[in-house]
Amino acid sequence: MAVDTRAKTQRCTKCYKRGWFTSSSKNQSSAELCDCVQNCISCNGIGYDRVKNESGYDFLIPCPSCGDIRRKVKRYNLAGIPAKFKDVLEVGSFHPRGRGSIEKSQQRALAYVGEFVKNYPNKRGFMLMGGAGVGKTHLAIGAISEMTLIGGVRCIFKDFFYLLSELKDAYSHGHSENEVIEPLIETEVLVIDELAKGKSSDWELNILDQLISKRYNASKITIATTNYLSADCGDRARGEVLDDRVGERIASRLHEMCEFLLLEGEDFRQSKNK
Repeated sequence: MAVDTRAKTQRCTKCYKRGWFTSSSKNQSSAELCDCVQNCISCNGIGYDRVKNESGYDFLIPCPSCGDIRRKVKRYNLAGIPAKFKDVLEVGSFHPRGRGSIEKSQQRALAYVGEFVKNYPNKRGFMLMGGAGVGKTHLAIGAISEMTLIGGVRCIFKDFFYLLSELKDAYSHGHSENEVIEPLIETEVLVIDELAKGKSSDWELNILDQLISKRYNASKITIATTNYLSADCGDRARGEVLDDRVGERIASRLHEMCEFLLLEGEDFRQSKNK
C-alpha cells in the first residue's frame, strides 16, 4: 500500500511540516520543495498519477499526495517576491510598533489585511499609505505569500518604478508593452509597490491608467503601497497628495477598488541602525 506523503509531511521536522523552504535566488525569493514532498512515494516524485477514464484511456492528474503543495510552490515562485522578503511568509509576521495613534494605525492595517486574506475574494483590495520604512511592503508581501503558499492564489508583486524600466527595455528590443502588462492584468491579485513613484509623466500615467482601468473593468483585486497620502488624509499645502500624482480618473477607481489604510510611524530601517 502506497504511503500518503501528506502524512509523512506532517511528521517532517526538516521543513516544519510545510513541505517547502524559502531562499534567495538572484533578486527574488523562491520556494523549494522539501525531500518529504520531492520524494513522494505515491507518484515516485513526478507530481502526477496516471489514471483511466470511463472509456479506458489513460490520462494524468496531479498527485493526490503532493500535487497541491507543488502547485502552491509554483504560484509563489511566479509571484516575483523580492529576495529580502524571503522570510515574510504570512500577514502575522508584521508587528505594530510605536504607541498611541501610531500603533492604532498599524493595528488597523494589520486587521484589515488579515481579514482580506481570510475572506478572499470577498473583500476589496487595499492601499497602504505612509512614509518610508513603516512596513507597507512587508504587510503587502505577507498577504500574497500566505495567499500563494497556503491558498494557491495567483499573485504578482511589481514595483512600479521597475515596471517602467521593464517597459523601456521591452521597447528597446522591439517588443510590445502588452507582453509586460498583460500578465499583470490577468493575475488574480496584483501588488503595485511604490505607486506614484517617478516623474508622473504622461507616458507613466498612461501605463498606470491602462493597468488600473483594465483590472477595474475585469473586477480584479489590486493591492498597492505608496508614500503619498490620499486627498482626504493629506494636506495639499504641505506637499503633493496621491490624487494629484495619479490624476482624478485613476484616483477615483482606486478608491472604489481599495480600502485606503494609513500607516503612521518612524522609518524602521533608520531606527534599527541608531
